[in-house]
Amino acid sequence: MTTIGLAGSGDIAAFVVRQLASKYKVRVLDVDGGPLRCESAEKADSATALIKGVEIVVLCTDSDAARDSLLRRSDWINSASAVSPILVDMSQGDPDETSLFAKDFSERGITYVDAPLHTENTEAIEEGSAIFFGGPATVLDSVRDVLTAVCPKVIHCGEVGTGHAMRLIVAAIAACNRLITYECAAMGARNGLAMGDMATVLNKSSGYNSASARVLPALAANKRTADVTLGACANDLRKASAVGMRYGAPMLIATMARSTLDAASNRLGESRTIDALAEIWEADSGLPAPGAA
Repeated sequence: MTTIGLAGSGDIAAFVVRQLASKYKVRVLDVDGGPLRCESAEKADSATALIKGVEIVVLCTDSDAARDSLLRRSDWINSASAVSPILVDMSQGDPDETSLFAKDFSERGITYVDAPLHTENTEAIEEGSAIFFGGPATVLDSVRDVLTAVCPKVIHCGEVGTGHAMRLIVAAIAACNRLITYECAAMGARNGLAMGDMATVLNKSSGYNSASARVLPALAANKRTADVTLGACANDLRKASAVGMRYGAPMLIATMARSTLDAASNRLGESRTIDALAEIWEADSGLPAPGAA
């Protein structure tokens, strides 16, 4: 059985480990003591132990600081240079930094590609989730089965760095869609419209978007739609705005959305999921909370 090495931290990394372990032997290097182990995953105590005997290593950290620290570690670089595995970065990186890492690793004989996973709800990974791959098509061919074990939808976006760029675009649009959907849903509810009726109309009209399709029906049924946190979503928009402005795109709407998410994080707590945003519009519009008498 093929062995996959995974170095990472956080809930998404733990999810990726579980997905991969259903098909491959997985060896895990936990970079910050997070819950990455599962029954069929082997623990590695060092980068050298992680890479030994593997051809593919997945990187999946829950912060830019953890990702950068890992990729700049001398033991990691030296171990990878000696074995030359394919490094698949599923972390949520900056596309320009990713391109620089790829160039640096290439000079050391290491193939480095980006393949970030965009998902708002890991329990519904096949619905509205995707992996965005940046790198040569030949490399994608060699790792596609590994990626599809995590998420069935894998999209080749272009050269190294384009996967991270595409994920930021999707994350920014998804966040803006969710915010305007909550705002307009609150306005409609204050005017006597039922949530279910608004969902029916919007999802069959030009107002259709990913949030109207998933969030409004969930609001009507008092169900959750996401496990991504307010803090993580705000960080995505902060990064998207920085990348856009770096290339002359003003990102005015994304910046306003980020400010709204920052305020929501301060008000509700950055560890709350983005479903909690509904509470703000309910409270500020004087609407009863779901399930209230």
